[in-house]
Parts: sequence; structure tokens; C-alpha cells
Amino acid sequence: MEAEFHTVTEIAQHHDSRPKATGIEDLAFGSLAGMMGKFVEYPFDTVKVRLQTSETQVFSGTLDCLKQTWQNEGFRGFYRGLTSPLVGAMAENAIAFYAYNRIQGVIRAATGARPEDSLSLPQLFLSGGLSGTICAFVISPVELVKCKLQVENVQGYGGPANPAAVKFKGPLSVVSHLLRTQGLAGLYKGIAPTVARETIGVGFWFGAYELVCRQLVRASQHSAKPLRSKADLGPAGIILAGGCAGISYNLASYPIDVVKSFIQTADVRSVGSSLAAAERPGIAGTIRIVYSRGGIPAFYRGLGITLLRAFPANAAMFMTYEYLSRLAAELRKK
Repeated sequence: MEAEFHTVTEIAQHHDSRPKATGIEDLAFGSLAGMMGKFVEYPFDTVKVRLQTSETQVFSGTLDCLKQTWQNEGFRGFYRGLTSPLVGAMAENAIAFYAYNRIQGVIRAATGARPEDSLSLPQLFLSGGLSGTICAFVISPVELVKCKLQVENVQGYGGPANPAAVKFKGPLSVVSHLLRTQGLAGLYKGIAPTVARETIGVGFWFGAYELVCRQLVRASQHSAKPLRSKADLGPAGIILAGGCAGISYNLASYPIDVVKSFIQTADVRSVGSSLAAAERPGIAGTIRIVYSRGGIPAFYRGLGITLLRAFPANAAMFMTYEYLSRLAAELRKK
């Protein structure tokens, strides 16, 4: 007779018989998952960053940003600066899944739980948050390069081209410029809000995924074929859980992301102005500037398109990781 679960707690206490992914598998599958997600989300991300950092008179909204980007740069404009974040997404997700599963092992050891025991949702949120903290130090330079390349062309929209406004030929050009003018510290401009965003966001990312998976397993208990664990979920369940994870990440961390993007593109947006690097505002000053542009809603500018991209991109990531993990587990049995 199949086991029947009535609460999320009971589901959490049920052992997942699927063998755990090895560290190498976490790194490999997480990397491929990040690549898939980045291809899906990048055009939306370009529009998001441009809306976050541009003056309100440049774009009237999401559709206007899409229109102007297409008219001024064509299809390639939506993928401007892709190389750096593509590599970064592969590294970030590889580290995220690796750290997430290793931190769970540390928590089990600290609490006396067995390796096959599932953790509680708060423990999974904690595991995700700590993995996000680690990821932040890897992706901060990548996001810095990405944001500068996404925003620099916008300064010429609606007027004559300013040669001084476009300084970079690609990711390596940005890195070279930052190292030459600001040293290694220049690559970590905006690290504090990046750490805050990733710690909170990734905690909600993994936490929401696990919560939805457990709710789906619970909901199946009254069906003809009840599920025993997350490993039994089909594509529809993983897509739903992954999509909800992406939306949770962005809802939890979006205002912090706005501040981060604003700080990381300050020099690009001030080209041609008299604002010296030393005078560019820090976190508190940036918050005041963003607020002056429209109050609280200014911290959510571009959220609509971000949520639009979050569902399919994160669904693709978790689908890739889950099914590669299941394939590896099946191959180990043979």
C-alpha cells in the first residue's frame, strides 16, 4: 500500500530514495541549467536594466523600451553583453546547486539527521540563503560588466551620437578599463547590494521551489497515483515549481537589485557630465536618488518584464537540473 501524506511536514519527513547528486554532478548540471535559463531570460534582462537605470524621459515604459531598443540596435541589441553573464550564469548556478546541497549536508550533521532525511523548509531557506551569499562574490564582477554594456548605448537614444558615451567593445574591454582605472576593487563595485540581493533572493528561490514541490506531492495524495517525493514530479510540476521560484526570487529582492544596477552603471550614465567618480553616491545616496525619481514605485520600475521572464527562465533551469540529476541517478543503478 502506498504511503499517504496529509501535511507538508509529513512529506518533508519522508525519505527521498533517489541517490543524491555528487559534487561534480551538481557543478555540471547546475552549469547547464544556468546556460539554458540565461538564453531564455537575457532579452528581458536587458530591458529591465535599461528601465531601472535610465531617466524616466528616455522610456515611457516596457513597450517603449522594447520599441526603441529594436529601432536603434535591432535584435542584437537585446543580447548586447551576453557573453559575460552567460559564463556568469553557468558559474553562479553551478556554485548555487553545489553549495545548496553541501550546506544541507552540514545542517544534517549539525542536527544529527541522517543523510537521506529531508530538511525542514526553514532549513532549506537557510541553505539557499547561504549559497546565495557565496554566489554573490562570483557574479558581482559579471553583473557589473553586463550592466555597463546593457546601458551605455542608451545614452545616445533620441539624440545625436556622442562618441564619448560608448567606450566598450565587449566584456574584455570593460574589464580592462576597470582594472586600469580603478584596480581590482573596480570589479566589485556594488558588491554589498549584490550580497544582500543574492542572500535574500536565493533563499527564497530554493525555498519556494521546495515548498511548491512539497505542496504538489501533498495534493497528489488523493489521486489515483499519489506521489511519494519530489523525484516523482513530472514536467508540469517542475515547471510550476521552478517558475514560482523565479517569481519569488524577484519579488523578494527587486528593490535591492535596482540599487545595485544604479550603482554599477553610475559611471556610464554620467559620461559627459561633471560628476566625478569620487562624487558618485554610495548605497544611501543611491536610495535617495532612486526615491526622488518617483518614490517607492521607482524601486519597482521594470518589475513587470522581470516577472515575465522569471517564470520561463527559472522553469527551464530547474527542468534541466532535475532531469539531468534523474538521468545520472538511473545510470548509476545500471
